[in-house]
Amino acid sequence: MNIGILEYNVTVRDQLMDIVGNECPKSNIITWDRTEDMKQSFKYGPVVKVLFLSLEKEAKEIIGYSRRLQDINPELKIIYLSELNETIFEVFEAAPTYVLPRPLDEDHTKQAIHKALRELNQLGEKIFTIINKQGIFTVPYDDIYYVESDKRKLNIFGEGGLVKSINLKISDFLTYEHGDSFLQCHKSYAVNLRHVSQMEKYSIILKNGMELPISQSRYADTKAGYMSYLENE
Repeated sequence: MNIGILEYNVTVRDQLMDIVGNECPKSNIITWDRTEDMKQSFKYGPVVKVLFLSLEKEAKEIIGYSRRLQDINPELKIIYLSELNETIFEVFEAAPTYVLPRPLDEDHTKQAIHKALRELNQLGEKIFTIINKQGIFTVPYDDIYYVESDKRKLNIFGEGGLVKSINLKISDFLTYEHGDSFLQCHKSYAVNLRHVSQMEKYSIILKNGMELPISQSRYADTKAGYMSYLENE
């Protein structure tokens, strides 16, 4: 799971990273110390499931931006870090999961993380969302069998074939929060392990009969990833 942290104070950011890392050891933590850098990361859609947002600077802008993120992805869990001032009343316009007072308290931070995780576990199917000049495209991750990189395009395939072609790198697709079910088996292919029927020496057979190649350099990682997926199912 990807967890994002926007925090301008390096000491607070490091403290928060330590707590999150201890409470969610399997998570991938993404940090920003500038608002514009965070916005750039979200340019094509949500990349995290839980987002810590400092309101130390540009509080009204951050709250408004987080509301827009939640409009696009209602699954996003937002945790604000705020001083006890007039801003505290505005944060609830964006329906945050938790509001952490500053200075940071470890017990309160753990409670915020656990509450966000509980809410995420209660959600239904996960949705892939992409925002581009053509509009907003969404598709449930479970409906995606595999994706194919074709030059600057990413072709998304479902049970019946091609679903959509979008402008996105396969490496960027894999940074999206889709759980542990997608695995890159080839420089041009990433497969949804939920739809794998069998794995052979250098190929993967999907439940709809499609066959995908496994590159020699990725064979060991693909095999290990598939075995790990099966063990955890």
